Amino acid sequence: TTAGPSSSPLLETLGLQSPDGTPTTSVNGSAVNVAFIDSGFGGNANDLKLMEVFDFRNGGVARDAYDTYGHGTHVAGLVGSQGNKSGGQVKGVATGAGVIVMRVLDDQGNGYTSDVIDAVNYAVANKNALGIGVINLSLGHPIYEPAGTDPLVQAVENAVANGIVVVVAAGNFGGDPASHAPRYAGITSPGNAPSAITVGAAETLQTATRGDDAVAWFSSRGPSWYDGYQKPDVVAPGSHLVSNIASGSTIYSAYPGGIVTQQGSSAYFKMSGTSMAAPVVSGLVASMLQASTLNGRPLTPNAVKAILEYTAIPMAGADVLSQGAGMVNGLGAVTLAAAIDQKAAPGAWWLKTSVTPSTTIAGTSLAWSQRVVWGDRVVWGDSTVWSGNE
Repeated sequence: TTAGPSSSPLLETLGLQSPDGTPTTSVNGSAVNVAFIDSGFGGNANDLKLMEVFDFRNGGVARDAYDTYGHGTHVAGLVGSQGNKSGGQVKGVATGAGVIVMRVLDDQGNGYTSDVIDAVNYAVANKNALGIGVINLSLGHPIYEPAGTDPLVQAVENAVANGIVVVVAAGNFGGDPASHAPRYAGITSPGNAPSAITVGAAETLQTATRGDDAVAWFSSRGPSWYDGYQKPDVVAPGSHLVSNIASGSTIYSAYPGGIVTQQGSSAYFKMSGTSMAAPVVSGLVASMLQASTLNGRPLTPNAVKAILEYTAIPMAGADVLSQGAGMVNGLGAVTLAAAIDQKAAPGAWWLKTSVTPSTTIAGTSLAWSQRVVWGDRVVWGDSTVWSGNE
């Protein structure tokens, strides 16, 4: 007999695979392109659907793929890796999604905010030509001013206003490095953008079950500095995740202990951070957009954000400033996105099919949060209310 596909703990804990490795949904982000504003891509280009490469450290010129730092390669792989170099063992969340690479970071992971802004604006201006549905920002800097005057935040808000879902890493300032005691108000810019989906990191212990999950000690907690916005919006697996790496890059050479060999290939690496959690969500968003397009047109960015939060699964013992609405639930989010009737008349029922607000993951039925956390407004639902206006 032929052996079936092996299960990925990451995909299984998201509800996207059953324990035997069988996909639980037919959507995989196909026809949706994700723009990665990062350090580039230098792994095996045949391992994902690489569409375009632009270098904004050199004026936004188109060029061949490369990544001297390694971070962008890992981040992009978490969304779109098809597992070709690993015999199918290491796959991204949305293997059908296209990847648009926008390089803004150098070989040490440093870059200019102005280059990031230029890349965001370029994505907006060329959204239709490049088929961009999602922007992933696994980067940030300390918050120096209110969101209303921060140029980077305003670029993100403009992208969302133009119909692009922007997913941002919350930052890695959520705990004391020595004791791991929680610290609050560590959200970085542009994670304080009200319309962005700001993602914190969850520690899953590389198991599919949800009962042992917790907010990672390093994951930045809210509220945001200056404005007091509720962030993060959700958390996602972001600890010890294996993905593609550019061999010879700074990260690959400096941290050999992170190298993971699959099927004789050392083109994989294990990393932790909210930078890793963000692309997990970007992959989910790509699949949600594909599912909703089957109903006529893609969901709006705010609708995507609300669905991710409404279907999230709260983690016991974590407050709303640490986990937002809870940990993302891939199958639940895709199911609800596909069920929404975007052709319904005003005032008519908005679901094409009935949806049960729970998802079975690793053999356990888990209730959705059924709440929405909005950065500059309020938390709706049966949880403690936090309002940035108070």
